[in-house]
Amino acid sequence: ILGAIVLYYLGRTLSMKNQELKISRNLLAAEKENLRIMLSSIGDGVISADSSGNVIFLNEVAKKLTGWHDESGIGRPFKEVFNIINEYSREKSDDPVKKVLETGNVIELANHTALIAKDGTERSIADSAAPIRDEKGDLKGVILVFRDVTEEKMKQSEIEYLSFHDQLTGLGNRRYMEIHLKRLEDKAYLPVSVIMGDANGLKLTNDAFGHIMGDKLIYKAAEVLKSVCRNEDVICRYGGDEF
Repeated sequence: ILGAIVLYYLGRTLSMKNQELKISRNLLAAEKENLRIMLSSIGDGVISADSSGNVIFLNEVAKKLTGWHDESGIGRPFKEVFNIINEYSREKSDDPVKKVLETGNVIELANHTALIAKDGTERSIADSAAPIRDEKGDLKGVILVFRDVTEEKMKQSEIEYLSFHDQLTGLGNRRYMEIHLKRLEDKAYLPVSVIMGDANGLKLTNDAFGHIMGDKLIYKAAEVLKSVCRNEDVICRYGGDEF
C-alpha cells in the first residue's frame, strides 16, 4: 500500500512537471513567434548572426535591401550577405559583426557607408551592431539594425547646395564667397586677385521687359564669367546684379 501511495504521488508530481514544462515551452514558442513578427514588421533592416559570424535571420526589409530574398542568405557568412564599402574611397568596409564578436561592444558604421546588394544596387545606409548574450553573459551572436538613408542624404546634399549657391545662376552665393575668403587668408594662396563688377541695365530691363528677361540677363552674365574663368577660380553672385 505504501509503495502504491509513493508511486501515485511520484506519478502525480511527474505529470505536474510535464504540464509545467509544456506550458513553459508554449510560452517560449509564443514569445519567439511574437519576437519574429515584431522584427519582421519594423521598417528597418534586421540581420542576426551566430557566434561564428553566419547569418541566422533576416527580416523582410533586410532581404529587400541586401537582395538575398527568401531564405537564401541563411547560413552564409555575414560579410557575404552584407557587402559594404566606403562611398568615396570605394574600399571595402570593416565587417561590423566581426568587430562585435571580437570586442563584445556595440559598433556603429562609419559615415559614408554604402551597401552593395546582390544585384549590384548601391544604397547609402546607417546602422549599428550589438552583441547578443545569454543569461550568463556569454556572447552568443550579433544583431544588426540598419536603414536606407539614400534619399535622406540626397535631400541633405540638396539643402547644403542651395545654402551655398545661387539658385538662378548656379554660382556661389555671398555665404559661399565669405567662406572661401577665409580659406584664402592662408599665405599659400597669396597673392590673391579679386574682380568685382555688376551687370549694367538690370533695373531698366526688369522695368521694361519684366523680371523674366532680367533673370535671363543675370544668367547670361554668369555664363560669360564661367567661360572666361579657370576651374580653380571662384565665381560668386554677391547680390542682385553684383558678381
